[in-house]
Amino acid sequence: MRLLLRKPVETLGEPGDEVNVRAGYARNYLLPRGIALPVTEDNRRAVAAARKVWAVQRVEELEAAKALAGELEGLVLRFERRVKTDTDELYGSVSVLDLSRSLDEQGFAIARNRIILGGPIRRVGESSVTIRLHPEVQVDLTVEVGALAVEALGDRVEVLTPPTAAEPSESAEAADSSEAAGTEAEPAVGDQAPPGAAETPAAADPPAAADEESAGADPSSPAE
Repeated sequence: MRLLLRKPVETLGEPGDEVNVRAGYARNYLLPRGIALPVTEDNRRAVAAARKVWAVQRVEELEAAKALAGELEGLVLRFERRVKTDTDELYGSVSVLDLSRSLDEQGFAIARNRIILGGPIRRVGESSVTIRLHPEVQVDLTVEVGALAVEALGDRVEVLTPPTAAEPSESAEAADSSEAAGTEAEPAVGDQAPPGAAETPAAADPPAAADEESAGADPSSPAE
């Protein structure tokens, strides 16, 4: 299907260009979004007038892109990731989304479709990423990925160790101390004497049986 572009499309052309595209692409994308129009004489005249306005805007966009490229020049995007043991391979990766967020945190709002990365970064080291700010302006940035330090990992891990049986808790020790103190302060009820009671002397031992028999015999009777 032949169409007349109203807006620039990087893969097709600029406003005023007549292009051939697939019918499905035209019906589902270009025509509903007003990016292109059917080729007619009226549309050619309308697009020719709009092309002049677009040419002025294009110059302004080009200058803005060059200025932004100057600010990005020399910028290094740094990341830290966990690394598999004895390798430089990352757990996970650094993606276009990570790069976009890092740029945004540093004050550069750049759409993800302008970040050209061959694929997710999966190893420690330096990589390069291209930022396409304009069809005529692009800038290459350095991406550094380092291994996350062990100390940093330790700060994120909380180990809870339950108390062992040999080490009673503080509350149990406090309860045992309270019970011991109460026992020492209050003697048993049976050990307390009633007020005013005199001490009872100990009973004398009974005389031996031999002494009683000798005491009861008559001393004048002859021995048998």
